[in-house]
Amino acid sequence: MEQYKYTLDKSSKKFICPKCESRSFVKYMDNEKLSYLPDEFGRCDRETNCGYHKAPSKGIKCYLIPFISNTSISDKANKLTDVNGIDTIIPKSQIIKELISCCWISEWFLKNSSISYLANEYKYFDNNDIDLTNTIIKNEKTIESVPSFHPIELLDKMYFESPQIDNLSEFLKTKFSIEEVFNAMQNYFISGTNCFWNNSTAFWQIDENQKIHACKIMLYDKTNGKRIKIPHNHINWLHNAVKVPNFNLCQCLFGLHLINEDYGKTIAIVESEKTAIILSIFLPDYIWIATGSKQNLKLDLFTPIKKRNIVLFPDKGEYADWYKKASELNQIGFKIEVSDLIEQTNYANGFDLADYYLSL
Repeated sequence: MEQYKYTLDKSSKKFICPKCESRSFVKYMDNEKLSYLPDEFGRCDRETNCGYHKAPSKGIKCYLIPFISNTSISDKANKLTDVNGIDTIIPKSQIIKELISCCWISEWFLKNSSISYLANEYKYFDNNDIDLTNTIIKNEKTIESVPSFHPIELLDKMYFESPQIDNLSEFLKTKFSIEEVFNAMQNYFISGTNCFWNNSTAFWQIDENQKIHACKIMLYDKTNGKRIKIPHNHINWLHNAVKVPNFNLCQCLFGLHLINEDYGKTIAIVESEKTAIILSIFLPDYIWIATGSKQNLKLDLFTPIKKRNIVLFPDKGEYADWYKKASELNQIGFKIEVSDLIEQTNYANGFDLADYYLSL
């Protein structure tokens, strides 16, 4: 398991963002000194409306490239034949680490090559010439990172034995019938909780094998259905509330457990869990799944649905990024389309498919 010298602060403490001046800024911590880095290093939680993120350099970013052959042709270059049969001459200085059937190649070189790489695994290699390089300070080679899972009894207790009212469900009852809301919440095992904040909503991440990866807790305003972000973003995790020791959070897509119910249905993917729930009522001919964040639009989370027909519905302002990622995944066998429905509206960035259908 790798532990980096600098990581974003995992507490709920927020600072003033140097760009948008909202109290939504998470600072980077020095894990050796247990102190914050200078004020400019951190990430604003307002990803769409601000997007400020300055991280310590992680050194040289490299992608893992599988190959058929990798032959030295001079003191300074190799000829690499990738798995698609494409030959590329690569400077030895840009092959950071060689393995038996693959190698780590610098992103700097790959950007200008014909090698397909963006959907591949990547990591950072130390470069001592860079200030504030985010180096690995612990590397236990014999121990693999094993995902943690919640026991089913925890879900049963919150959903069946001790149900709580949550603000999001109450809001949805003003837009849909009680039966429609009940069925949608039952499909996704949505439960209320008073962990962290009263009447907050628990979103369970359950995979296609019914394993519970995580439970995200968020607080909503019951009058308008919006997430409460003042004085800070009200987001946390159940494993923090119940104090599970050494919980290794390995997320899956929200709603992934639904993919086995109907193999003929197209899978529709949005960013917000709330949006997936709402669209499951409006458009039940799709299986609605949420990434939970822009960072979760990645290969390892999408692998369980690789053989399915998929349509992405990005929020306003995110179409270009989602289209680029879909194109990369399609190159390795996915079948993904990207809808520009929301991008064509005149609404502000951050507007999503749920906002669209609720406004009709």
